[in-house]
Amino acid sequence: MSIQILDCTLRDGGYINDWRFGRKTITSILDKLENAKIDIIECGFLTGMVQDPECSLYNSVSGIEAVLPKRRHDSMYVAMIAIGEKELHPIELQPHNGKSIDGIRLTFHKEEIRQAIRWAGIIMEKGYKVFMQPVGTVFYSDIELLLLVEKMNQLNPYAFYIVDTLGSMYRNDVSHRFYLIDENMNPDIRLGFHGHNNLQLAFSNAQVLGKIQTKRTLILDSSVYGMGRGAGNLPTELITQYINKNIASRYDVSMVMDIYDEYISSIRKQYEWGYTVPYHIAASNVCHPNYAAYLINKQTLTMKDIEKIIQSIPEEYKVLYDQTLIEQLYARFQSKTIDDSAAVAEITETIQGRKLLLLAPGKSLVAEYGAIMDFIDREKPYVISVNFVDAKYRMDACFVSNHKRMDNINREIRSLKQIQIILTSNISAGSREGFLYVDYDRYTNQDKMISDNAGLMLLKLLLRCGAKEIYLAGFDGFHRRHNGNYYSEELNFKVDGEEAQEKQKRIRRQLKELSEEMKITFITPSVYEQEESHV
Repeated sequence: MSIQILDCTLRDGGYINDWRFGRKTITSILDKLENAKIDIIECGFLTGMVQDPECSLYNSVSGIEAVLPKRRHDSMYVAMIAIGEKELHPIELQPHNGKSIDGIRLTFHKEEIRQAIRWAGIIMEKGYKVFMQPVGTVFYSDIELLLLVEKMNQLNPYAFYIVDTLGSMYRNDVSHRFYLIDENMNPDIRLGFHGHNNLQLAFSNAQVLGKIQTKRTLILDSSVYGMGRGAGNLPTELITQYINKNIASRYDVSMVMDIYDEYISSIRKQYEWGYTVPYHIAASNVCHPNYAAYLINKQTLTMKDIEKIIQSIPEEYKVLYDQTLIEQLYARFQSKTIDDSAAVAEITETIQGRKLLLLAPGKSLVAEYGAIMDFIDREKPYVISVNFVDAKYRMDACFVSNHKRMDNINREIRSLKQIQIILTSNISAGSREGFLYVDYDRYTNQDKMISDNAGLMLLKLLLRCGAKEIYLAGFDGFHRRHNGNYYSEELNFKVDGEEAQEKQKRIRRQLKELSEEMKITFITPSVYEQEESHV
């Protein structure tokens, strides 16, 4: 067997940073991959989207030509057209002239096979090598796969792929499909494998394929440091080193390491990818990893919760990500409607005539500790914390709307019996007496991005309980430039900068609406009391 490596860092890795590598970085990565002797190098997407010279997205092959190394090319350069993903119609392609890319990878879903074959024909007529890549190969039955192979024999593309879109294939799944295709496909068509790392099997599956005895050329897709959305891909540095040591010394792995050192490591500090338990759950249930990503970003769920929601996704929605569906499933999972009139009456009676101080776990709780305690000593407020407990702040109550946070603080709550625990109805906290349960649905809002923000939920609850004036501390907001957003390291989690900024705008809007019905005063610095233009 002959093995070739196809590096897709600038294309698949672009899902991480919106393809904004920068023009100089793109040209340098391509140059270094060529020097590393990578067989096939993917430059990015060919797309109908507006071209940005700083992105690895192109609306013409001449745009790609401008970033290629100027010396003679030993590597083959390719780009991807993804049917249904703002694709570039092949009619718009310039004929192959030997100065730009030599090949085009065409991805398609099962219902797009006929269109893909038509498009492939046009691309081949224009002189390009075509790589046919059926999304979610695992969802093809043996008969369907054989019928597709028969069509490939008639088309005779440069390569045909096994695409483990959901990272859900074990070695037997991969080898079974390889043998099925290998025995029935024209011998001159290369067979590729694009593996995702949701089950941490991309590397081992590549090794399994590399050991199969066949005369066919195998193409293995990889990216530097596995850069790619979700759990990422087969790392280029691993597979090239493996081939050097076990098959033949062909690649300069040090050049791949240079790419990591100079470019990918800094991207990794800003963005996260790689194996996580939620992505494992998605792959185990053969679901699109974006479902897991959405649920992770909510930061309200335990792993068991995430698994339950993913298991509830209907079969017909598993392969293609549906944002509306996962929002509905999340809301349905959290929804536990109850009659909370008794709890509301008890809270109303407790806070009547008292000043109210709400504590969120922002870093200002530490920086402004003295000022907060002076306020507590002077005003004797009723102190309610949000999703955390800490005895040194003399809390009277703790409001918890987040199942994940409840799991973390459950033991502390048991040792602080003097604190009144107020839980939203989506949380099950065992049999401890004295907990007050309030209706989760009643205190959420219509904005799905921040619908169950705990601080906003508590303010709505207190408004219902008759509160007219509330003081806030620790409601700092998210700061993309800070190492952490919380006063305790245990509470910190990675925050997407752009999403955090959008959330802050929406939370500020909600606070403004609430402030029309109750007076809200910040006693520690907060982005929520600043004008939007200053954030």
